[in-house]
Amino acid sequence: MMKNLPFDTVNLSADDVQVMDDAYKALKTKFNIGLPDAGFINRFELFNNEQEASVSGTFLLNYPSVACYLNFVKIHYNYTAGRSRVNNYKCQAWVFVNLKSDFGRVLIRKETLTDKLLEMVHHTELKFSDDKVFSDNFYAAANDIGKALTGMTQAFRNVIKENMYLNFVIEINGIALVIRNSQPIDAEQTIHLAELASKIAALK
Repeated sequence: MMKNLPFDTVNLSADDVQVMDDAYKALKTKFNIGLPDAGFINRFELFNNEQEASVSGTFLLNYPSVACYLNFVKIHYNYTAGRSRVNNYKCQAWVFVNLKSDFGRVLIRKETLTDKLLEMVHHTELKFSDDKVFSDNFYAAANDIGKALTGMTQAFRNVIKENMYLNFVIEINGIALVIRNSQPIDAEQTIHLAELASKIAALK
């Protein structure tokens, strides 16, 4: 049994703990890792909308020159298997970036067919006339169009286009950005997510 792990393993299977440890070790090969006192995950609806979600571990990336960090977030699943009700927990990797300007409230994700159909009726989506590739492939909505358009520069959109996976969702609240990977943790995607956060943090 592994001991002294820098993340909470309560209610997780041994296999899940091993995967998390593998992801943590992979992170340490790519980044200088620090352990912070606290984060700001409860600012985000992506987290608050998950019942019984909790932070399992938090790691500063590029320590001590820090503009981003990664959380292991424990998600509670409650489902029916046959005649039994099953309670289960899985961990996901989420990254956080302190932005250099206020974007307002923004949501960005890969665009779905449903989004395209709804856009024909309700024109709520942000569109960029100078970036058809982004507009055609990503759903973006904001509460303050001016702030969002100013913050979402071509450089910002290029990073998203080049690095965003289908299962990633971005939420921005002012100068705080979170990217959620909705899939359970694995080492490869955790590294990719951390690299994406670092690229966003490095933008001027």
